[in-house]
Order: sequence, then structure tokens, then C-alpha cells
Amino acid sequence: MMFDTIKRWMGTAKPESVSAGPQVLTDWAKSEGHTVKAVSGHAHGVVVETRAGWRVEWGHTQRPYFQHHELRFRCDCGLSPDVQMLFLSKAMAQALESDVFLRFTDAMQTRIDNTLPDEMRWLALHSKVSLAEHPVLSRRFMLLSNAEPVARQWLTPDLLAALEAAASSWWTDGLVVLMTVNRGILTIRMSGDDLEPNQLKLVGRLFDLAAARLTALS
Repeated sequence: MMFDTIKRWMGTAKPESVSAGPQVLTDWAKSEGHTVKAVSGHAHGVVVETRAGWRVEWGHTQRPYFQHHELRFRCDCGLSPDVQMLFLSKAMAQALESDVFLRFTDAMQTRIDNTLPDEMRWLALHSKVSLAEHPVLSRRFMLLSNAEPVARQWLTPDLLAALEAAASSWWTDGLVVLMTVNRGILTIRMSGDDLEPNQLKLVGRLFDLAAARLTALS
């Protein structure tokens, strides 16, 4: 069954219950001086508008590899819509690749299914950008892109240092999170369940830096 690998990797799925995510997100947003809005028509959905111009969205997941809720950090950076990038842990990449393989083996398909999320298709379609010069990252993470020159310009010393700090602290192999660039929009997707204030602060700082650098390239 599709995504069984990820579900086993994440542990036994828990029944959906009332999440503390909105309150944790709201408390973090207020502490950072951001604006919080409820999402009309979506039960318990929350949007945070930041002072830097990017936003955070919390609600029911849009991706099958999250159990119940999803948190998205999003910024329209004005980059060419043709540029695509994917940054994630090798552990998550392996789990996604395993489920894609099982999907096509079970269905006896020979082509990439357009119903798959973009990031899952990119694992097969896009080239890896070498991180060999950055051993802290290259051991556990991978970057794929259809525009390697742009990806390399994006990885400034400051951003690389922030990514290495994340890899050495909160961005563990067991954390289901990935960062993408698609249609000019930078996005970090992560589980919206069991949010922690300090984690939100760390992810927000990394995203702010990544978004500012990408915007500078547009």
C-alpha cells in the first residue's frame, strides 16, 4: 500500500483528535509580532502573516506522507517559475522512493504518475546537486534541482551555515520535513501535529534566511 514505508518509519498512526497545533502556532506568531488569521471555510485552519512578507499555513494535510495536519512556510520569491529545487534528508528521500517504487510495481506502471506530489516525482526526474564540500550536510541530506546554477547561487555561506546548524540540532532523520522551490514559491512542509514553540522559532529563522536569499536571486 502506498506510503506504508513512511507510516512505518514515522511509527503507528494515531487516531485524529483535536490538535493543539493552532494554539501553539498562534502563541509563537504573537511572540514574533506576526498577524494570525483564521482560514474561512476550513475547520481550525490558521494562517500567519509575517512582518517579512512570507506566511505560515496550518491545516489538514495536503500530502499523504503526513498523518493528520500539515504546516507550510511559504514565500513567493519572484523567481522564474521554471526553477525547481528539493532539499530533504536522505532518510526521507529513501522512504519516498520506496513508496513510489511499490506504487509502480503493484500497478505494473512504467511511467511517473502525474498524480504524485511534485517532490516525489522530482526524486526520479531531477539531478542531484553535489554537497561534497559540506560534509555535515552531504552525510544526511540531498539537494535536487533542474537548475543547478541557481541552486548553487542560493547556497550562500550564511544559508549553508544555517542548514548545517539545523542538521546538527533540530532537523533529525526522524523529522518529516522538506523544502521545495516551485513556480517561484519557496515552501517548507512539515507535520502540523505535536508542534513545539522552540522548533517553530528555529524553522522560522531558517526559512526567513532561505527566502531572503532566493528573493535576491529573482
